[in-house]
Order: sequence, then C-alpha cells, then structure tokens
Amino acid sequence: MTRGDGLGGWDWMDAAAQGWSGLPGWVQGAVLTLAGVYALWAVLFVAQRRLIYFTDPTRIAPAEAGLTRARETELKTRDGQTLVLWRADPAWEGAPHILYLHGNRRALWRRARFFRMFLAAGWGFTALAHRGFNGSTGRPGERVNVADAILTLDQLACEGVDPQGIVIYGESMGSGTAVQAAAVRPVGGVILHAPYDSFRDIVRARTGWILPRMLFRERYDSIRQIARVTAPILWLHGDDDRVIPLRRGRRLYDAAQGPKYAALVKGANHFGIYTQQVFNQHIRFFCESAARASADPRAEGEMSVIDPVIPTEDARPEL
Repeated sequence: MTRGDGLGGWDWMDAAAQGWSGLPGWVQGAVLTLAGVYALWAVLFVAQRRLIYFTDPTRIAPAEAGLTRARETELKTRDGQTLVLWRADPAWEGAPHILYLHGNRRALWRRARFFRMFLAAGWGFTALAHRGFNGSTGRPGERVNVADAILTLDQLACEGVDPQGIVIYGESMGSGTAVQAAAVRPVGGVILHAPYDSFRDIVRARTGWILPRMLFRERYDSIRQIARVTAPILWLHGDDDRVIPLRRGRRLYDAAQGPKYAALVKGANHFGIYTQQVFNQHIRFFCESAARASADPRAEGEMSVIDPVIPTEDARPEL
C-alpha cells in the first residue's frame, strides 16, 4: 500500500496511530480496559466447560471399591458416547430404585462409602458417571448431562423398573441435572443434596456480578425448573456449607411447589451429609415412602434439624 492509497491520502494505520496518540491518557486506559474485559469474556464463553468441570476419568469397578453387590454396565448415547453405570438389583420386591447423579470433581469410586448405605438397604441402585468421569467418554456439559440422565431413566423404564419407584438423588452440581430430569419424566421422588438455586447466579455473585448473563452456556437454573417437579422432594443441606451457601439452597427449596421436606444438618459443610444418621432418619424413610407411593406423614414444608455431625469427606472445593 502506498502513501497515496487509503483514507484521504494517508495510510489507515498511520491515521489510526495518530488518532490513538491524540486521545487523553484516561481515554486510552478506558479503551484498553474495556477491550481486555471483552477479550476475557470471549475466552470464558468459549472455554467455560473446561474451566467449570473437573473431570476424573479414572475407571474403577464397583468390586474394586468394595461394592460386591454392584456391577458395572455401559449405556450408549445417541451421539455415540459411552456412559459407565454402576448397577445393583433390588434385594426385595417393592424396594425403591436410586438413580444417583454425582457432583463435580467426584467420580463414582469416591462415593463408594456412601453407596454402601443404599446397597445395605437392599434397594435397586444406578449411579451414572457423567461424561469425562469414571470411564464415561465425551465431555460434560449441562445439555448432555441432562440428556444422559433422561436416557438413563428411559433405560430403567425399558428394563421394567417402575418410574414411581425411582428416586433421583442429585448431589451438588448434580442436583441441577436431577431437577431438570424430574421436570420432564415421572419419578417417585427427588433428593436434592446440597443444591443451589442457579449455578450461573452463584458464579456471578462471586465475581462481583461483572459477568453478563448471556455469557453463560452452563446455567443450571434450577430455580426456573423446580416448579415443574411434581414428585415429592427431600432437601438436604449443611448449615456450614461454604461451597453452596445455605441461603441459595433454601431459596430453591422455597420455590418448590409440590410435596417437600427439608433436613438441615447442623455443623455440616458441603461434605458433611454422608452419615448413617442422615440416611436412617431421612433418606431411608423418604425413599421407601416414595416406593410405596405413600405420603410422608411428617408435616409438608417442615424443617428438620439434625444434630451436629463430623464430616466424612475432605473439604476440597466442589460444586
């Protein structure tokens, strides 16, 4: 390009450089800051799934984790991925069937001690390893996680499992998947373990609300879906949860329109709900009532407070 080409006889780059140098310093600083913010937003929009999900591909069989009554199976998705499931048949007729949806950073083998409680009760059990976890192929994401949970529910129904006997157990981030799946498929009950109102809003609150709503592809807006869940809900939360604050979990509980029951575990952090006491007092009763299609005789909407407990898991961050 010659000096005579372009904008008014000047090379456009020279013109831009001169125009930039003529701006006040504070204007230049503001423009650079704004450009940096937009560049950061673009990176977060493109790479957010890699930043959000802490996958763990380590594949361990149930027997290796000490679950002798469970077995490993695989389920093919419509887009060609392979999901790993841990399965156990019920030990007695009419037993509830748990569909467990894990949280972030938690492959199935990390919950083996908790799963023993379900198996010891003689219930049917299916634990879905989301994509990227415990040998499941592909990458996780809200859309595919929900689709995979629905696919698993449909597979259980095809195998003859009564949908009214299925209780979806969603832990932490998995609670968002559980809410969306239960909103479109009939189930006997839903357990929300350390749930949240909106993953998007939690992140925005922690970043000073500088991230626009449109930036988020992973939203998990349970607060927008919970009213569509008609199955009974058991809500479990620790009052010392610093990963998902109690107020955010309680907001979701308050928005639920159907039968619901809440259990607040005193002294428990995000990992302190995995106790035999919580299982015996609340999870067992709720699941077996759901399997019998009988109403919980306790007052609907009542908040039960469980005595302080000692967490049974480490305190590494998870959602």
